[in-house]
Amino acid sequence: MTLVSGGELFTGNTALVTAAYKEGKIEAKDLIKNWVSSYAGNFVGSLILAYLAYKSGTLANGPAAVAIATAKSSLPWDVAFVRGVLCNWLVCMAVYMASGCSSMIGKMTAVWFPISAFVALGLDHSVANMFIIPLGMLRGAEITIADFLLKNLIPVTLGNIVGGAVCVMAPFGLTFGNWGKKKD
Repeated sequence: MTLVSGGELFTGNTALVTAAYKEGKIEAKDLIKNWVSSYAGNFVGSLILAYLAYKSGTLANGPAAVAIATAKSSLPWDVAFVRGVLCNWLVCMAVYMASGCSSMIGKMTAVWFPISAFVALGLDHSVANMFIIPLGMLRGAEITIADFLLKNLIPVTLGNIVGGAVCVMAPFGLTFGNWGKKKD
């Protein structure tokens, strides 16, 4: 939905807005502004959605939200970080491939496989975790806010940044763009 509607998703912006910065199309302050505003907006939106899902009773009968939130908040820091790298590598490849498609079906096909892969592999997406972990907490998962932030959200977010900026955009920028080239 985000790709089609033109919304801002922090994880995709780690690749796309970084590329704009490295190509000289925006300044560092613009990169920081975009990352901070998209992250904050995604966080607030995710928390609102988690609360609404909780209040509506959606997903209430199954224990999945509690189990997923508990598992994600119990990972060692390095595992959460690497899962974040791998996840956003797939997500940003999906965004990159979809950007080359002109039709809706092309965009849908381009994102389907990488996104399905990250979900099937159990990788960690910071924005998805901004929803599922608070939902699990609302449903009774014994997770503190500190556990959520320190054991999951911070390492996953940093991993997502590496996955998008370093693993996806840096190779493309170095190969096809102006990254690393001397300016005259």
